[in-house]
Amino acid sequence: MRQRRARRDTRAELPPTLQHLVHAAELECPQGHAEMLTELTALAVRKIPSRGLFDPAVRGEPELFAAIEAVAVRHLALSSARSAWRGAVEAAELPFARRDDLERAAQHVQDISETTYFYAGLAFGLAFVCAYRAS
Repeated sequence: MRQRRARRDTRAELPPTLQHLVHAAELECPQGHAEMLTELTALAVRKIPSRGLFDPAVRGEPELFAAIEAVAVRHLALSSARSAWRGAVEAAELPFARRDDLERAAQHVQDISETTYFYAGLAFGLAFVCAYRAS
């Protein structure tokens, strides 16, 4: 089983420009977003030389999608959001109060997913620019 590296170790591997961006995210973004950006950027730095930019519309890359989703689970509580969604669906006899719970849970899952893929695209784009400016 592979051990996860400490956040500082991961960040130290990033180019200085990306380290600065992550530091800015720590100061300005909601909790968990800077850590998520750090992990996704490190993933991008590893993947870009062999595969190029990330396109979320491309299918057939289950390992990459699993890695991105794992970051959302760790830093944006995706598992909790999914559990809330399942609980709301199971309890949905659909009076108005339950419909509201269902809609809130679904929106929360969607918000996390969109945020995750935004950061993944940002990380891959930034890593791509840094990699090719350096060469």
